[in-house]
Amino acid sequence: MLTAVIVDDEARNIALFSYYLEKYCPNIKLEASFTKKAKAIDYLLSKKPDVLFLDIVLDQGSGFDILDAVGCADMQVVMCTAHDEFALRAIRYQVVDYLLKPIEIQDLIATVDKIDKKLKSTKGKQVFDAEVLSQFNVGSRSISQRFAMSDRFSIDLISVDDIICVETHKGKEKTEVVLKSHDKNEFLIANVSIQEAEKKLQSTKTFFRVSRSTLVCVTAIKSILRNVQYTVVLSNGKKIFISRKGYRELVDFIEKTFETKV
Repeated sequence: MLTAVIVDDEARNIALFSYYLEKYCPNIKLEASFTKKAKAIDYLLSKKPDVLFLDIVLDQGSGFDILDAVGCADMQVVMCTAHDEFALRAIRYQVVDYLLKPIEIQDLIATVDKIDKKLKSTKGKQVFDAEVLSQFNVGSRSISQRFAMSDRFSIDLISVDDIICVETHKGKEKTEVVLKSHDKNEFLIANVSIQEAEKKLQSTKTFFRVSRSTLVCVTAIKSILRNVQYTVVLSNGKKIFISRKGYRELVDFIEKTFETKV
């Protein structure tokens, strides 16, 4: 059985990833997980797993800092990140694979099986296949989905990956689009209704209508408060109040989307 370590600065990502490994990858055993770069380095300097699942953007620095500190010759490194722009740099470290978040279960299973088979055939040597990363090369990288926002003066194309929330703007046929880079009270105005926005975003399978006036990217949810009133807290601190029915439907959507129990 292969041994594994996960490094990710989001505890909920680790919890979900651990669940995936336990349920879908019986040939791998999770030995440790870390949200802090320093603790991960201390552990990996003394003990190397067969496979290191490594996030790139960490609490301080990056996953590459960890590889520089501990080396990667004795581990099969799999980058797990929401950022595709680091793929070319990852080639320098001869990573085994580069999985984009939200991670698809079939991709994880394929990666683990590939490592298992190649380790057996190469007697423990590091696995590296440049073809796996070729899809991220600048010349062949697929264009990410765009959300068109227009007014009298310009047309802006916003990456769907940057959107965390869309809300109706003052009861009109316009919406307020909140991006990852926005503070909790910031937004952009789009000349589309909430219904049109939902049609544009539903293909991503990560946006959920929590109320008649609000769409939320579930991967941007930091927490769901269950006090006197149900409240969704997003990654930028923005709070959205939802009904009891909306809460139940949101939890059901999260459980089905990520195949986990909340």
